[in-house]
Amino acid sequence: MVESWACSAAYVYALHLDPSARAWEYLRRNPRYVRDWMRCRRHGSHGIAAQWGLATLVDPRLDARQVVPVWTLETRCLITLVTDESANADSAPTTAEVFSLWSRSDRRAVFQEGVGLRLILHHAVRTLRLRLGPHLSEGERFAYQIPAAGAERAAAALSDVHAVWQGVRDDAAVYPDRPGRVDVFHARALQVLDGLAAGATQRKLAIALFGRASVAQGWLSDSPLRAQVRYLVRRAIALRDREYRALVGNPSGGARAESKLETGVATHGV
Repeated sequence: MVESWACSAAYVYALHLDPSARAWEYLRRNPRYVRDWMRCRRHGSHGIAAQWGLATLVDPRLDARQVVPVWTLETRCLITLVTDESANADSAPTTAEVFSLWSRSDRRAVFQEGVGLRLILHHAVRTLRLRLGPHLSEGERFAYQIPAAGAERAAAALSDVHAVWQGVRDDAAVYPDRPGRVDVFHARALQVLDGLAAGATQRKLAIALFGRASVAQGWLSDSPLRAQVRYLVRRAIALRDREYRALVGNPSGGARAESKLETGVATHGV
């Protein structure tokens, strides 16, 4: 019988996660986080959650398809939903022009952020992070507000936000392109962590990742295949224990982490 971690197909979903969702996949595999959750889940210690970069502790048995963790590590949202004060009051708004949070089918989370509210929507394979204006109410017309600072980056994200919020079914806009090398790396790294937790040796990890035939031909002490597995193990553990933080919704930190992975992936041929 094939062990559950050894089935690569079980990790296909990880190919299309955004950086914050990937960070959760690493954190929920951290044994110390699991122990903290088991100890504190009943009284919901915010202090313990903050140590992990979370607003509240989240059940580690739930993967990124089931929950949208609220990170305290994230930078401020670039796009804010505000009351549309320029709308023509004489014309009836369409359904898409009206702010209606509770009628949406997306998985969502709302939490207090300073003097405002943060809204997280998980739609298909994308997670949107928005701010809600202080006077925006259910059933009102809304508009998108983009700050002058970072406007170029916000404008690039606005098309995705608009498509998801307005319910536009554009697969090219909603679904990502073919997974890249870094995407494959993360899926394999998560598989490696599960294999290590199950007591698998590096050779067994290599068989699950690259096939029994490849291991039979290339499992030597100084072989590139063995170097790939060692690299995967080292990077996966580092991401699980501390470097997941750099993936969380921080454009500069996330970019540095992805760049570091790109360099290692290219070097080791993962």
